[in-house]
Amino acid sequence: MKKRIAAAILWFYAGWFVGAFVAFALALSPALAPIMAVAAAGFMAGDPARIIWSRPRVARQVPTGALQNPA
Repeated sequence: MKKRIAAAILWFYAGWFVGAFVAFALALSPALAPIMAVAAAGFMAGDPARIIWSRPRVARQVPTGALQNPA
């Protein structure tokens, strides 16, 4: 969880920088920077497709009685 929080903070700053650059280069409103920052941080922290932050696999438990041969 600490990695996810650290990544969200870094993506927030990166999104702010890119948003400010795009706003400046295209003569858009400076409000684009915080909008892009929140979107980038939210997408990386949330990871809706579970591409970056996958859940660990849980080993399936097999009952010991199922392994014995009934014959």
